[in-house]
Order: sequence, then structure tokens, then C-alpha cells
Amino acid sequence: MGDQVRFAVIGCGFMGSIHGHNIASSKHADLVCCCDTDAASATRLAQQTNAPHTTTDFQAVISDPKIDAVVIATPTHNHADLAVAAAASGKHILQEKPMATSVEECLAIERAVAGAGVCMIIGFKFRFARAVLAAREAVPEPLMLIGQGIYDAATATSGWLNDRGLSGGRLMSGMVHTVDLLRYLSRSEPLRVYAEGGNLMFENLDEPDNAVATVAFKNGVVGSVVNGTSGQSRWLSTWCTQVVGRRVNATIHDHARRLQLHRPDEPPATPELFEDIENSHAVGTRPLLAEFLAAIRENRPPCPSPRDGTMSVLICRAIEQSMKTATPQSIVIPD
Repeated sequence: MGDQVRFAVIGCGFMGSIHGHNIASSKHADLVCCCDTDAASATRLAQQTNAPHTTTDFQAVISDPKIDAVVIATPTHNHADLAVAAAASGKHILQEKPMATSVEECLAIERAVAGAGVCMIIGFKFRFARAVLAAREAVPEPLMLIGQGIYDAATATSGWLNDRGLSGGRLMSGMVHTVDLLRYLSRSEPLRVYAEGGNLMFENLDEPDNAVATVAFKNGVVGSVVNGTSGQSRWLSTWCTQVVGRRVNATIHDHARRLQLHRPDEPPATPELFEDIENSHAVGTRPLLAEFLAAIRENRPPCPSPRDGTMSVLICRAIEQSMKTATPQSIVIPD
């Protein structure tokens, strides 16, 4: 591997395109191939980024010795097979969330990555949002956390996210971001969860679409997770996180682009715009790529790691089980 890490993007849709453009603009990376089962999608991204090759065959990408790393941005049901195959071929992996559809698949990916000695980072981009980093610094020892991810109901009635076999479930697909942020901001691991919710909006979905959960963390922090597709607040946006401390509270909103700090002895602060970026879905993706490239160069584990991906799926499945059984669920962290 030279000074530039040679990438292929597998899955050239919405997030794959964002990652592809980031790679193409990085001085430490080179986008050499765009892969998608839809040839038109691969061609479109290649044309936009000047990538020299396209293919509809992911096996050709994984077996190509000229490719050092892959972005996996396909529907979730493909993640485990693609990641295990990529690791076996010695490819470093930037994988979109959720890591996989089940905890068992996540653990299989962990074993494959560890066994191959490759670097794998999970696409928890909000960890790298400047508003999130500022909130974590302002409230290093939170008392409570409130994480909300509410999608607009009008945009949530169709698509592969509504097919549990493809996505692992619409609720989990978004909720993994919320629970990962709460783990990151709490600086702790969860002990148990209790949740209420269910299929509240879409009768055509035979699965939960809205949930409210309480998460108890080992260090005493209490978190609240509110996720669903009931209609987003224009002020809060899809993603809003509150970090409640003893002397300062932080509210992250506007898709993690803005931060408002509140101190009891001071007038309310004006929300500060940390990232003036038109496509809010790209927030945090460039520093995520930078961390991945640095971890490869320095031969160290990246953050967020495969275990972070496993934990997010584990917590989401525990929340679903709690809704189903109307009982608290202990979080048993895999060995």
C-alpha cells in the first residue's frame, strides 16, 4: 500500500455516494472502483468522482489485489457476507450502519476482522460532528441523556428500509445512531433497557415503528431513547440530543449541525451553527474517513470499532424485546 489507500465503494446509493465523494477529494485516498448491482448507479458515481472502473460484481472487487479498502453501503442484509468476504481477502472496511441485521452476524464480522488483522470502522458519523464533540467536552460527566431520532412520516411509507429482511427493521436502522451517541456521550456501557412502543403509524408494517426507551448505564447515567417515524419537529430536526449535566446542559439539533449550551446562571445562549453544510446527511463523514485512514496508517483499531457496531445492534434488539414482553431487558455484553 502506498501513500494513498485505494478504495472501492460497494453500494453506490445515497450514503455510498457521500463516502465516494469524500474519498475522491481526500489526498490520502484514491477511489478506483464503483460497484453496485445497478450498473447505472455505479456509472453515475464513477462519472461524478472520476473513478476509473465500475462493476456489478462485488466478488471482482473483493478479489482485486489492487484494492486496499472497501466501503460497504448496501442494504443491511448484505453487510455480514460482504464484510466477512472482504476481511478474508485482506481488505480494510468502512461499513455503514447498522453493522448487520443481528447480533450473531455482528459477532461473525468481529471474528473475521480480528482473524484477518484488517481495520474496520462503522459509519457512526455523528461521533465526529463538531457540535457533538463540543457537547461532550462541555458536559464530560452527564447525569441524563435524551436522544431523539424522529423521521418524517410522509417519507417513511415505502422503500427497502421497510423490509425487515433487507434492513433489519426500519426502527433499528435509525435507532442505532441514537443508542451509539448515548454510549459515546455517557462514556459508559448499558446495564438494562425498558421500552414501550410498537407499530403505531403504519398498518402495513408487521413490526415496531416507534419506541421510547429508558437506558440505565453502569456509571449511573440514565438515558432516554425516542425513535420513530411519527413526524419530525422542524426545530429539533430528525436528530436531537440533550446532554444534561450538573452545571451545564447541551442541546444538539439541526441534524447535529447546531449546539445550544445552557447554564443556570447565564441568559439562554443562541444556538451555534457548527457545520454550514448543505447536505446534512454528510455531517461527520469526512472526519470519519480521516479516522479510518489514520487507523490504517498507524496500524491501530479505529473508533468507532466493530464492537461499537455490535453494541448498537444489541441494544436495539433489547429495546425491541422489551417492547414485546413489557419487561426490562438486561444487556449482556458478548465476550
